[in-house]
Amino acid sequence: MLQIARIHYRQMSVQAARMLVSPARALVDERVDITVESLSPRQPVTLQARLVEGTAHFQSYAHYRADSAGRVVLGKQPALGGTYTGIDQMGLFWSLQPSPGQKPGLRLRKKDVSTPFLVDLSLHDGHVDVTGEEENLPDCLAATTVERWYLGEGVERIPVREGRVRGTLFLPPGEGPFAGVIDLFGSTGGLAEYRAALLASRGFAVLALAFFAYDDLPKEMYDIDLDYFEEAVDWLLSLPDVQSHGVGILSTSKGGEIALSMASHMGSKVAAAVAIGSYTAITGAPLPYKDKVFPCAQWIPENVVFTKEGHVDVRGVVDTTREPGIQACVQKRQSVPSCLWQGRMTSAQKQFSLQIRRLLE
Repeated sequence: MLQIARIHYRQMSVQAARMLVSPARALVDERVDITVESLSPRQPVTLQARLVEGTAHFQSYAHYRADSAGRVVLGKQPALGGTYTGIDQMGLFWSLQPSPGQKPGLRLRKKDVSTPFLVDLSLHDGHVDVTGEEENLPDCLAATTVERWYLGEGVERIPVREGRVRGTLFLPPGEGPFAGVIDLFGSTGGLAEYRAALLASRGFAVLALAFFAYDDLPKEMYDIDLDYFEEAVDWLLSLPDVQSHGVGILSTSKGGEIALSMASHMGSKVAAAVAIGSYTAITGAPLPYKDKVFPCAQWIPENVVFTKEGHVDVRGVVDTTREPGIQACVQKRQSVPSCLWQGRMTSAQKQFSLQIRRLLE
């Protein structure tokens, strides 16, 4: 999979700038080394990244100054401005943002994991703002394209229609059985495969599980029951390619509420649960399971706060201390006060069987 891209463009002088990228084809979680050579000593330059996914356009850029040898090494020299600053080998990738004219709140998501993200890198003379029209940019001194994949070589992608279960199974190459994971997203519905594909590329057997607004599943998020998810767990554990001692659940948003409910009520079938950006209570509508119906937490809309940046702060809208589960908090996520919730969950430990671990970035 290792490739090195070298594409040369002639400058106005005798020099020819060179951009070296290694690897030029890799999984999205792999680091990329980017080096520019054959610049003038101390020459100011701008590096730009562009990515198009369907109708969505994203871009990033950074200002650098070549060293005395005419080189720029992103992993060793600081970006002086742009969409990020400081020494950051992967800054051009993580700081990609919607291009001007794109709709607000646009997210970068891979819809078709059988194709890579194609990230076009270009080098321009001087420190310039490259977020405007392309025809107004300085001449390109060097350019190349980097492939960023979610689906690794040899990973099997298998559509799933088993009983009520709908989704896609990803199996890594090699001999199993592999640790099983169910991947759940949230209130957007449908089926997202990119995270499951990447996990399978790293050795897990992963079921990307849809639960509404997909195929013949319920149209609305609130017409679901926990039995559906237990059916998915049982099916995954029945596969010879999957280890039989319980599955892990990786989840986001509404999927996190479901994952914590699964961990609370399905015993050893669920060995671990990770909830990202999720409440620790059931919200929106009651959740049926077997002969029970778990009530949803009460919303307190008057507790919604709009910040000066225009963000919605939902702290205090839902009392999450009543729902047993497993919570991992990241203090950096300012929309959820992890220290406060950690304290409340710790207080609730006397009533429920909880495991609490706070993660620091």
